[in-house]
Amino acid sequence: MSHKIWKLLLILLVFHYTNGLATSYQLPSSNEALIGEVQYYSTSSGENVITVAKQYDLGYNAIENANPHLNMARGFPSGSSLQIPTQHLIPNQPRQGIIINLPEMRMYYFKIGSNEVLTYPIGIGKIGKTIPITRTNITRKTKDPIWIPPQDIREFNLQQGIVLPSIMPPGPDNPLGPYAIYMQIPTYLIHSTIFPESVGRRASFGCIRMYEFDIQTFFSSVHHGIPVVIINSPVKVAWQKNYLYLEAHHPLEEHHDSFDTSLPGIVHLISSFSKTNTSFIDWQLVSYVAKERDGLPHEVGFKIT
Repeated sequence: MSHKIWKLLLILLVFHYTNGLATSYQLPSSNEALIGEVQYYSTSSGENVITVAKQYDLGYNAIENANPHLNMARGFPSGSSLQIPTQHLIPNQPRQGIIINLPEMRMYYFKIGSNEVLTYPIGIGKIGKTIPITRTNITRKTKDPIWIPPQDIREFNLQQGIVLPSIMPPGPDNPLGPYAIYMQIPTYLIHSTIFPESVGRRASFGCIRMYEFDIQTFFSSVHHGIPVVIINSPVKVAWQKNYLYLEAHHPLEEHHDSFDTSLPGIVHLISSFSKTNTSFIDWQLVSYVAKERDGLPHEVGFKIT
């Protein structure tokens, strides 16, 4: 086999491995939560936030928050350096079924009998249309679903001069896309979308939107009865070995003035979390992370042994 063919195979293997790591991670021990690694990317001419987000299986919000120096409304200049936020703290919840963290706009899926966690970017509801914070479970799933537009969506579209049918059949105009997963909470679905640019944004009327290439495999894996917990955790704290990590996201607009999302609230959370260990905390860095809210885990302290 020629040197060129070997080189091509190596490139393809590396690409496949990198893409696999984008959503599937080895599950850390129960007292740790850090998964993935931050990556860096130099853009080519014509690329924009959507093309890069899809390439790394991220949402619009993740790229935007990690790269505040770039104008997301325009194409990236060739050679722009991007921070790729493919590192996360698993939310502090039982590691079973599905966890949906709304401020993070990210889903975590713990497959039964697997030592892996899969994570996906999601789009969520507009202000005032957010899915309830609750515990539920999956009831059924449908390939090529029909869509019955609720009254509020029909009225909204009518204001835009669009008359929706009472029943929309499967097809390229159906906003549910080819995959729909139903839960016990009525009218709220997890589904694919014909608007991939809405992943990582508040754009739906409450449903959870996923990239079609993500939900394809997710759809085949989930089944009736899998638990789903929907949480509002803009701030996450966790130990990784002897180091304390803090990850901060922008809160949902409806909860922007909550104590838990404020700097005093974050200080209280860290103090409570670290009180069982003699620790050093870099409170100046904590303040910086709380202000920037770049969605990345930051090492803000360590155990003193």
